[in-house]
Parts: sequence; structure tokens; C-alpha cells
Amino acid sequence: MAAAAIDLAGLAKTFGSGEEAVRALDQVSLAIRPNEFFTLLGPSGCGKTTLLRLIGGFEQPDAGEIRLDGQPITDLPPHRRPVNTVFQSYALFPHLSVADNVGFGLDMLGWATQQKRRRVADMLTLVRLEGYGGRRPSQLSGGQAQRVALARALAASPKVLLLDEPLSALDLKLRKEMQSELKRLQTETGITFVFVTHDQSEALSMSDRIAVMQHGRVLQVGSPREIYETPRHRFVADFIGEINLLEGELVQAPGGAALQLGEQIRLGLPPGVTRAPGRVTAAVRPERAQLVAASHGNGALPARIDQVVYAGTDTTVLLSLAGGQPFRLRIQNRTGAAELPAPGAPVGIEIPPGSLQLLED
Repeated sequence: MAAAAIDLAGLAKTFGSGEEAVRALDQVSLAIRPNEFFTLLGPSGCGKTTLLRLIGGFEQPDAGEIRLDGQPITDLPPHRRPVNTVFQSYALFPHLSVADNVGFGLDMLGWATQQKRRRVADMLTLVRLEGYGGRRPSQLSGGQAQRVALARALAASPKVLLLDEPLSALDLKLRKEMQSELKRLQTETGITFVFVTHDQSEALSMSDRIAVMQHGRVLQVGSPREIYETPRHRFVADFIGEINLLEGELVQAPGGAALQLGEQIRLGLPPGVTRAPGRVTAAVRPERAQLVAASHGNGALPARIDQVVYAGTDTTVLLSLAGGQPFRLRIQNRTGAAELPAPGAPVGIEIPPGSLQLLED
């Protein structure tokens, strides 16, 4: 089996000391595959940028080891690692032209002038900035400046490219465009990308795999589909997209494990649930639930419509369950769809078998 592109084992990092000490990373272990677009996702302060800086060599861990292609690099300084970084600020040299910015790292590596010019031209073509080599950074838009920063980081063909929230300064439309560009660049170059973001939509749209972090720990690693469809932790379920959480009792039924809500409602769980009976939290995505008539019968959650929000491609229905708990349901808008009941109307919520996911705290 091929070695991981990046192998992180037991990384720990604390900033400060005494009562003011902050545990930024707590025994983090990860294996990032070659040629993978891997995203570190989590809220501010979760440790994702610290982890990126450890990989880049800008910080040293208190414990643990970092390997690249099977070789230890924990003690190597940044300039001796085959790793480049694109920072949030892009860090372009304002007094240099675009071409000179892209070729700056190649100068440091001693590339011959003609070889460097060819490589710079190739990089500008790769990021779709042909003809921009003579401009200064001040003459570029935000998206163009980001492409220059990417071209500079890719010019020396690093084994790993680290990206520290490089899209956060762009407006929404440009950020969406650059998400596609980043994925295209990663696919065309075959370089392992490690991307840091707090934006769930960025992570879901670009990544091959995602590591969700909280309080210096990795809670779950998986493909975007796995993270969204089968979250294991309450935090992961709540952080990625919209979610409804239901508290109930795990019981064993003739058809398998089920979630008992009160005395009348029993909802089916995915096959293979082996946890011991008891109090549990289950999650269901708004688009997985269905609106049915209030008289639908056993297995439907009784609810009342509070608000109907039309959003073009879909409609969000905000409801209250019998105990007052809010519930969110999303319906895709289709031609000929039935008119929804008005706010205040009693309805039922049906959750298809397998749509509920049991969570860990």
C-alpha cells in the first residue's frame, strides 16, 4: 500500500502556560492521501490553522510526528519541506510584476532565466491569466490576485499545497467561481491540497475528504457525502448544513432498532444499529422529512405549521412539534406541486426509514 502523502501521528500543541495555556491540538492523527483535496473544517479556534502551520513548518508540535511520503519532516524548517502555502492575504510583493511574483520562488531555487520564464508562462496559463505578466498586484482584482498567489505556490511543483482560507476575502459570486477553479487546479496538477475553511459549503463542494474539528480534536473524517448523510457526533450534524435533532428512547422492535417518541410514535432507524437501549439523540435533515396529513396515523409526528418560506428552488416549512420543539422541513419546488397548508394548520411529519441517524455527544 502506498504511503500517505501526509501522515500526522499524535500531534499536540499548547500555546501559553499556566492558567492561560490554550490546548490548540490534542493528539491529532490523520492520514492524507496522495493527490487528494483534503479539507480541515471547523469553527474559529478549533485548531485547523494551527494544524496547517505545523504541516508547513511554521510552528513546532509539543508532541507527535509529521511524515511526508513516509519520511519524517517534523524537525525540518519550512524552506526544506516540499510544501508551499497560499495565505489568506495572498502576500504578493507590490513592487514586483505578476510574472516576477510568480517566479520569485524559482529565483530562490536558482532556476535559469529561460527555464523560469517558460515555467512562469505555463503557470499563468494554468490559472488563466495569460497576458497579465507585466501588471502589478495593485492592478488586479481580488480573484486575479488570488490566482497569482496560486500560480506562485504551484510554480515549483510542491508535493503538498496548503491553503489557509484563501477565499474568505472574496465576494460570494467570485468565491463560488474560485471554488471550481481550485478543484480544477488540484485535478490538473495532481498535487495534494490541504485546505482550511470554516465554510461548510466550500468544504462540501470541493473536497475529496473532510476532517471536522472541534476543540483541537478531529471528530470525524469522511467524504462530503459521508459527513453530511451519516454524521456521528452531535457537533458534526449541527455544524454541517441544517439539521433537526430528536430526543427519544432507543428500543428494539420486530423490524430492528427504533426511536420511541412518547407512547405513540415509533420511528425506524438505519439497519445494523447495535447500541444498547436507552436515551439517545437522533438527527434528520430537513429535505429527508415529508409533510403529510394530520390524520396520517401512527409513525407521523404531529406538528403545526408556523411559517412557509419560498426560496425559488425550494420551500422551507417551519413547524412546531407537539411539545413545542421547532422542526424544519424542506420541499423542492416542482411544477404542479400541491398547495401547502396555511400557517397554523395541523399536519404530520413522516420520516422515511433510514433517514434518522443516531449521534454521539
